[in-house]
Amino acid sequence: MNCLPSNIDISKIRALIYHFPNGKMLRIDIKDIEQLAVLEFEVGKLCDTSHIDGKLHFYPRGNT
Repeated sequence: MNCLPSNIDISKIRALIYHFPNGKMLRIDIKDIEQLAVLEFEVGKLCDTSHIDGKLHFYPRGNT
């Protein structure tokens, strides 16, 4: 189940950046909307900078 807020324009997202609590990051390149739709997000915060650089940052709970 995809739980992205409706105020995020997913057509502009080119990469998802997952920020781990230890400071490391994982970049997942998004090639199409279907690829983004299958991702499941745990509890955390999203920072949408897709209108600037095409990235959606995800900070899991405990790392926000």
